[in-house]
Amino acid sequence: MKQSVKRTFLEKLNRQRGISHVELMIAVALVMVVTATALPDVSKMRGHNKVMDARQQLLMDFNFAQNTAVRNYRRIVICPSDNQQTCNGGNSWQNGWIIFQDFDANNQRNGGESVLKFSQLNANVTVTSGVDNHFHFYPDGSAPDSTGSLLMCIDGEPEMGHRVMVFDDGRVRSEDYSCS
Repeated sequence: MKQSVKRTFLEKLNRQRGISHVELMIAVALVMVVTATALPDVSKMRGHNKVMDARQQLLMDFNFAQNTAVRNYRRIVICPSDNQQTCNGGNSWQNGWIIFQDFDANNQRNGGESVLKFSQLNANVTVTSGVDNHFHFYPDGSAPDSTGSLLMCIDGEPEMGHRVMVFDDGRVRSEDYSCS
């Protein structure tokens, strides 16, 4: 008896050589439903990662500027720049920023003041400051009269913003920010 049940099962198994069209259509439909529900989350995650990359770049550069001021005992300025050589005087940091030693304390790069670093964002993130078109650090690491913040936003994702803040004592902090 067991022999015949085993043989019947094996015969059915041998006759089935693939999947039917109905089974294939059900599998494709399931994959499409799962993909459709996951795509918005992936898109939001990519936007969040772009903002976090911009935040990380800004934090690293502010730390570099502050550490350089302390290490070299010089006044260091970080400002937005369109040409990698001079401050643009505006509040858009979109095209990048420069970090330089400011010997004459005028917050503008002059002939004898070399650019220590130029940075530019690769991400599609808008970076703006309020009224602050530069930040400066003194040899003791403080940033008096340089208190302000930079806002990072992605078009179409206003809830995914981030803000980097600079305080008088030189602390640099970041937090989530709604760009709407």
